[in-house]
Amino acid sequence: MKTVFRVLAFSALFLAPGAAQAKKPATFSTISAQDPVSKMFLWWNAAFKDPDGFTPEAFSKHFTDDAVMRINGTTRAKGVVHLAARFRKIQAAVQAVEIKVPFVEAFSSPDGSKVFTYHLEEAIENGKPSHSLVMGYAEIRDGKIALINFLSMPGEPGPMEAPE
Repeated sequence: MKTVFRVLAFSALFLAPGAAQAKKPATFSTISAQDPVSKMFLWWNAAFKDPDGFTPEAFSKHFTDDAVMRINGTTRAKGVVHLAARFRKIQAAVQAVEIKVPFVEAFSSPDGSKVFTYHLEEAIENGKPSHSLVMGYAEIRDGKIALINFLSMPGEPGPMEAPE
C-alpha cells in the first residue's frame, strides 16, 4: 500500500500544475527517447528478440549493480544478475513482449533523479495477445536505473480526452 501512495504522491507533484489542461488530448511523449528509462526499454525490446540478449553485462549498461525492480508493490529482482535471470525466464515463457516507446507520458524530476512514465506493453503468451498499462517511476543514480517501481494492470487505454 505504501508503494501505491508513493507513486500517487510523486505523480501529484508533477500532474497538479497541468490539471487545468486536462481537456487537451494526451499525446505520446516526445522527450522520452533521451531519458535513461526509454533508452533501457529500446535496448530491452531488441534484447528480448535475441536468445543471448539478457546478460548481467548487458543489464549493467542500464542498471546499477544493486538495482531493484518492484512491480505492483513486490520486489521481483535485485541486482543485474537477478534481472538477467528473471528476463531470460520470461523470454523462454512467452512468444513476444514489447514496451511501446515513446511512452504515453514521461517526465523527470527537476534534478533528473527520478523519471516518471506511463507506458504501454504488448505481449503474446501461448499464442494469445495481451495489453498492459504501466505507470510508475525509476530512480536514477549516476545515469543508470537504481530502482524501477511500476504499477501494471491489464488493458488498453480508453479515450484520452476529458469528457465535456
